[in-house]
Amino acid sequence: MTLHPMTESHETNQSTPWLWTLPKAAARRLPRAGAARWLEVTEGRVWLTRSGHELQPGDDVWLSAGEHLLLPAGSEWVAEGWPQARVAVLEAPEPTLNAA
Repeated sequence: MTLHPMTESHETNQSTPWLWTLPKAAARRLPRAGAARWLEVTEGRVWLTRSGHELQPGDDVWLSAGEHLLLPAGSEWVAEGWPQARVAVLEAPEPTLNAA
């Protein structure tokens, strides 16, 4: 299996910069970000595991089309399509505080 960082950006895919294709047998690294992000599977099935921390049994996550996962700020993940998939990675909105 080949490991590739998810490096697509607004410049490389201007029409849908938040969508990434996970081709068959190619894992992608989702690097750390300063804000929380949502990862939603738009097609196929995805395996996710968090990098950089001690894994516990059950830490691997499987998501099917239509399912999503909140990726905490500062977390790094590895994703692979089974056998291939498309995902949307969006920055999560910051909570708003109501002024009293």
